[in-house]
Amino acid sequence: MRSRRARRGLSPVIGTVLLVAIAVLLASAAAYVAFGATEEREPAPEVTMDLEPGERPAAYELELTNGERLDGEKVALRGAADENALRNRDLLAGDSVAVFPVRERLQLVWFGEHGSSYVLREFEVEPGVPEADRTCPWLEGEKADGASTITIDFVLECDVVAQVDITLETGGVVVGSIDSRNGNVDIDNGDLTVYGPVAADQSVDIDDANVVGSVSADDDIAVDGAEIWGDVRGPDVDVDTATVQGSVRSANQVDLDGVTVTGHVYAPSVSCSDSPTIDGEPCSSYAPKDPSDY
Repeated sequence: MRSRRARRGLSPVIGTVLLVAIAVLLASAAAYVAFGATEEREPAPEVTMDLEPGERPAAYELELTNGERLDGEKVALRGAADENALRNRDLLAGDSVAVFPVRERLQLVWFGEHGSSYVLREFEVEPGVPEADRTCPWLEGEKADGASTITIDFVLECDVVAQVDITLETGGVVVGSIDSRNGNVDIDNGDLTVYGPVAADQSVDIDDANVVGSVSADDDIAVDGAEIWGDVRGPDVDVDTATVQGSVRSANQVDLDGVTVTGHVYAPSVSCSDSPTIDGEPCSSYAPKDPSDY
């Protein structure tokens, strides 16, 4: 009889132990649910950034002065003409990128996993780009109306991407890029006109106007009396009385007339007239580089 009572006496003890174990497991699960997401959030990179006025008109140079590698795919520049100026590139200590503020406050925002985001750095700046007269809704309206040519003679803050010809006339300024995916680009107004790269599936003609960015085309490129703050790339390139703050690449001959090219020329041959210079050398003695080395 004592043996049976002893066994029955163990039941409350075992039950208590099981209840305690279950309570511990439930508490652990609740803690994981409550705090797990926070623990899994990707930490923001520890970087030191500096922003100084750059050489390009209205540009600032954003430099990573110290810290980890900064993945450009995970950051945005709020308050800049191109919020994705760091896309497709990484910044290491000492690297910099040109940005064009359009607001008085520029924020470098980092986006991590699980929806987390952090403002890595905030700068107070004086925007040098002109205030926009119109923005992207105007462009979308032109395309919806079936315009055969996008003509701009005012300040437009938008990336101008269209399947037709794009023309900038007197007073026209684009704060953003220009990309004619089935036509030509014609820029002619004598002012600083484009704060971003210019591209066309056909030809690009820039006359007495400046571009703060690269210029590329699948057909001819003609630049006359302009300043290009970037590389110029096309099958045939003709530059007359202009400055290219970058390099020139062509699958055919490059014609330079009274031109300064601060970088190199990548082409089978180069034609020189009126004493152009390439990478600080007289064009007449410069040996162009192989286009495949670009």
